[in-house]
Amino acid sequence: MTSSNLLRACLLSATALCATGLSAVASAQTAPAAPAPAPTATPTPAPNPAKPLKPLTGKVEPRWGNIRTFWGDVSPYWGNIRTFWGDVNPYEGDLSAFWGNIRTFNDGTTAGNLSPLWGNIRTFSGELGAQWGNIRTFWGNIRTFSDAPGDYASLADQLKALVQQSETFWGGAVQTQTGKSFSEAFSNPMLSKYGIDLGNPESLARLTPDQRERFFLDWYDGLMNYSGADHVDHWMKAINWTPKLTQIQGSGADSVIGLVDFYAANDPDVKNKLIYSGGVSTVDNGHGVAVLSLMVASHDGKGVMGIAPNAKIAAYNPFDATQTADWAAVRMGITEVTKRGAAVVNLSLGVPNWTLHPDWQTVLKSKEVDAVKNKTIFVIAAGNDGITQTQNVNMKDAFDTTFLVVGSVDPSGKISDFSNRPGTTCLLDGDSCKYSSKIEESGLLMNRFIVAPGEFILVSDGKGGVTRMSGTSFAAPLVSGAIALIHDRWPWLKTYPRDVAKAILASAKDLGAPGIDPVYGVGMLDVEAAQSALDFNKLKYYLVDPTKRIDTTVTGTTTTTAVPTGAVEIKVDALRTTGIQSAWVTKDMYFTAFEPLLQTKRDFLIPLSSRLVGTQRNGEYFQEFVYNRFMSWMGGGASSVAGAAPFGRGFSDLNRVPMYGVNEWSLSMTGKLLNTAPGIEGYYRPRLQTSVDVQSPSGKFGFSFGHGDGAVFLGGQQATQLTSDFDAYSGGVNPLLGFASGGAHVAGRVEIAPSVKVSLGMTSQRRDLRDDLHKVTDINDRRLLNGLDPYKSAAANLRVDYKASPWLNLAASLTRLDEANALLGVRSIEERDLADGSFTDGVTISADAAIGSGFSLFGSATGARTSSGGKGLLQVSDGGLKATAFQVGVSKQRLLGKGDNLRLTIAQPLTVENGSIEMQMVKVIDRATGEIGVVNERFDIAGPGRRYIAEAVYGGSILDGRGEVALFGRAELRQVDATMPRMMAGSRLRLAF
Repeated sequence: MTSSNLLRACLLSATALCATGLSAVASAQTAPAAPAPAPTATPTPAPNPAKPLKPLTGKVEPRWGNIRTFWGDVSPYWGNIRTFWGDVNPYEGDLSAFWGNIRTFNDGTTAGNLSPLWGNIRTFSGELGAQWGNIRTFWGNIRTFSDAPGDYASLADQLKALVQQSETFWGGAVQTQTGKSFSEAFSNPMLSKYGIDLGNPESLARLTPDQRERFFLDWYDGLMNYSGADHVDHWMKAINWTPKLTQIQGSGADSVIGLVDFYAANDPDVKNKLIYSGGVSTVDNGHGVAVLSLMVASHDGKGVMGIAPNAKIAAYNPFDATQTADWAAVRMGITEVTKRGAAVVNLSLGVPNWTLHPDWQTVLKSKEVDAVKNKTIFVIAAGNDGITQTQNVNMKDAFDTTFLVVGSVDPSGKISDFSNRPGTTCLLDGDSCKYSSKIEESGLLMNRFIVAPGEFILVSDGKGGVTRMSGTSFAAPLVSGAIALIHDRWPWLKTYPRDVAKAILASAKDLGAPGIDPVYGVGMLDVEAAQSALDFNKLKYYLVDPTKRIDTTVTGTTTTTAVPTGAVEIKVDALRTTGIQSAWVTKDMYFTAFEPLLQTKRDFLIPLSSRLVGTQRNGEYFQEFVYNRFMSWMGGGASSVAGAAPFGRGFSDLNRVPMYGVNEWSLSMTGKLLNTAPGIEGYYRPRLQTSVDVQSPSGKFGFSFGHGDGAVFLGGQQATQLTSDFDAYSGGVNPLLGFASGGAHVAGRVEIAPSVKVSLGMTSQRRDLRDDLHKVTDINDRRLLNGLDPYKSAAANLRVDYKASPWLNLAASLTRLDEANALLGVRSIEERDLADGSFTDGVTISADAAIGSGFSLFGSATGARTSSGGKGLLQVSDGGLKATAFQVGVSKQRLLGKGDNLRLTIAQPLTVENGSIEMQMVKVIDRATGEIGVVNERFDIAGPGRRYIAEAVYGGSILDGRGEVALFGRAELRQVDATMPRMMAGSRLRLAF
């Protein structure tokens, strides 16, 4: 055919708009002018002498025989909705998962008033579906009216029951929104539209099977108009799209979509998005507005939802009164809409019996269109003839123009009977066909062919209501809408159409034969995947050399692909391990990673926590904490840790063994055998922690040294001598010492005045890498973490103890924590992040009072300030991080007998109250152009809230000391970390023979 060939719109032949099949079903809110016995076809337009060829719409027959599939497990309306939606259920439970922040219902009486109907829609739909299934079966098996008038009378009664059931559920909503009764506003117009008179059963015999199915589709869609929420349709799940995704990605607010199609500005919603309308403005058949509704319809609580509801529209109508057009009109339409900024142009039109007609080449290579080929992507509907193209297409001079061809699939994901297919057709670049494994380089049409749902698609009818249409015309706008979202998220990609095409095509879900095939092309459109990285292993981020920090007043280069000098490229596959510190995860702390496409990059935000490792609890929480409580912590019930609490009673998980010294100098040894969790090899590794204490004859001088729980020796008081009391994640007693506890320690003390002692000590930790890796099960994560240096820290502590009275001890201490490669216990997989570590200074005050009868009250409070070393990529901002911790409790000795203890505590583990960290990172600094530069980012890392933990520990001896029983209970009074169990308990029984 020549360039004067006419084009036909890819319309639904089952609607009157296409002059074939059944008439479109108008919204239930719009009554027809007069009852009709059954929808009929519209007459074919008269020939246009100047345009001898008429649009060949064919007969688009949606597969009504498969409607049970659409209606059953793959139904968005009833039955097993969770099968259809997965975890996203729009009808019950937490609507926010699907709807985002969209208001679901306003009944018109009070703003924001949620309708009680909404929570029950699924129940109603299930009942309605079951009832209709029975009617459908009965109606399908019924004989002619003359043979069985009684059966039709029974059928009329069943339909009356359906009407009554619908009125009972929806009557109030219909009355509220229309001011009319259910029958006046809805049921009577709907029945009349199909020529149904329930008082005259013979009228039911006039409906064909297709009309019966369409009647019920229309009945349900009409009822949903009164739900107060936008309609949910089957295509949404099929292409992996939700309104929330659109909200996150910007809703297309900075995108312009070009439409070359029937269009007249008579739809109020769409008209609000219109920035240009050209062409034949006096001709409209509703096809264009139906296409537009899938792209830009507002999320406003009624009707259809568009994929990019805030996108702008530039529309051009090339069709005249004969509903035909020539290539010149299409070329003009493309030219005009691209002048208005359209970077994607939807073309739901074509030539009969072609998937892609050769004359597209004349349009695309034309001077006007060629001028915009580097900033426009064209989306072309494949056509509705059910053919497979066999003839190659010469695309000489237009081969590098970016266009996609879109076919249709039914609700079950199978290619539509009416959809044209690409076959093995080649797009010739001159005389040759280019074969390539790369989608973007191959000359095969199927490499540019993608499918999307195109049957029974709910669209706007252009009159404020909805209707259902089928055809590749309604698959194409789903692709165009997805492209608009990409343009909105990455605006510079508007001038890189081939990169956008790669994102759409390479992210498609494979259908049919494995790989790209002649029926489905690359497969099904996947909107979420197109918005995500195509291959996370190819993502890269950039580090700014910490010794050559870049002046951030110089904002980078003038191109989108260049990386600032001094930045080091790192692959993101080095970040597969997930973040462990919940406080870092919950904050909006991200760094930028880049995905290389064809000519440019696009950026993704990755949680900074993915670079961090630290103290992990999660699945190890119960085992670790319960075990620590039960490892010989009783120690006879009243022993004190040597040197830790110099003025009296103790409550410790260390066993003290006295040893007689020389010349009245006394020695004692404490220790415990830890059976640690399994390391890399998978077995448990016992580890001995032991310390020696030496005390002068007068008791005024002493010192201790050893390897193990240094925090207990330097900071413990009478009732806080459990190792876990000093743990930053479980206890509230001087957590700075806890960070440095576990390695070598030494301390000395001297009495400088009656009742006053001064202690000075140091403790350290070098945590074996195996202690981190035993919590990591993924082999790749283990490989990454194997490159980490061991955690190394040291703390110095100066402490003053004052015995105010025989029953009251007071203490104050200063602590300095030096972490060589971490920040409050957190390390980074990228060693340059915290290359120079951090310093934390803290003040701790504590008190311990024996109030009689074996009762003691005790408490400890710590305030700390953290600063960074100065050479890492991550730096603590001026002012430092300010953190607090406290623990208070009561203990009772000899509760049930002389050999038992009970301790009750409430603790606030270490919490960062305020402060931020800074990081120089490479990111996009101009989202219009994609310019990359260096930016100094600041992140507030104050905790998500204070955790409060209540704990009870009881232990006692039994059987005259031959046995021991221990009980433990713990509760998160204010849970901040969802990975922590709210409550847990444990017990231990030990017997000796």
